[in-house]
Amino acid sequence: MAKAKDPGVVRPSWLWFVLLDGGIVVLSFLALRGPAYNKARDVVGDALPPREALQVLLFGTAAVHAGEALVAGRIARRRGLPARPWRRQTFFVGFPSLLALRRASKSAAVAQPAAAASALA
Repeated sequence: MAKAKDPGVVRPSWLWFVLLDGGIVVLSFLALRGPAYNKARDVVGDALPPREALQVLLFGTAAVHAGEALVAGRIARRRGLPARPWRRQTFFVGFPSLLALRRASKSAAVAQPAAAASALA
């Protein structure tokens, strides 16, 4: 895991950001820029879906990431973690951030009883 800049936030590996966000950048260029789509179509031919299908896929990707970000913020807030950085990170990287939040929540839940027990001793 990479080191977190925001306290209470665990960053997924940078490879997730490169892999997933790189794919979204390519999808954006193909879906929104006609010349980029045409050049790719010349290279790969009929293997490339119609541009309209790529636009729907891009919109769906944005909607799914927005939904995941809302869920991440809600989970983080319930578990006493900072909601805004978790929402932002999850919007950009998606499910790897939700997995990191799940692990961070479990480790925070384990640390709380241990801290309470040591305070009582």
